[in-house]
Amino acid sequence: MGQRIDQFCDDLRAKLTKIDDRLGSLKAKLDARAESAEQDVRGRLDQLQHHIEHDRAKVSAARETVKNWVENRKTATADKVAGWKANHEVSRLQKRADEAQNYAAAATAMAVAAVDHAEEAALEAWIARRDAELA
Repeated sequence: MGQRIDQFCDDLRAKLTKIDDRLGSLKAKLDARAESAEQDVRGRLDQLQHHIEHDRAKVSAARETVKNWVENRKTATADKVAGWKANHEVSRLQKRADEAQNYAAAATAMAVAAVDHAEEAALEAWIARRDAELA
């Protein structure tokens, strides 16, 4: 009976050692992937911040375009536009259409910039969470 118990203990010890080795290997793989993921996130964040900085002037100009369009829209009331149509003032109607088109393009540029900033915030949050978890 003592021999059976010894054999059982040896088998159990061997299995536990194998499990420990596998878990250690798995942990090492996960740590390596986490390190790789962090490097990937930091790399993407650097690219994104460069892109945001590069587009800063374009976004600023888009904001100005939107501001101007809002102001011009206040003065171009429905009655004025109806008068331009009735009097066939094509140049004013054309200018209004051009401004509306520029506004649409500017609003799109600002929306894209907002998405870039949201991605930047998400990546920074991921890095901050990882820093907290590692501390």
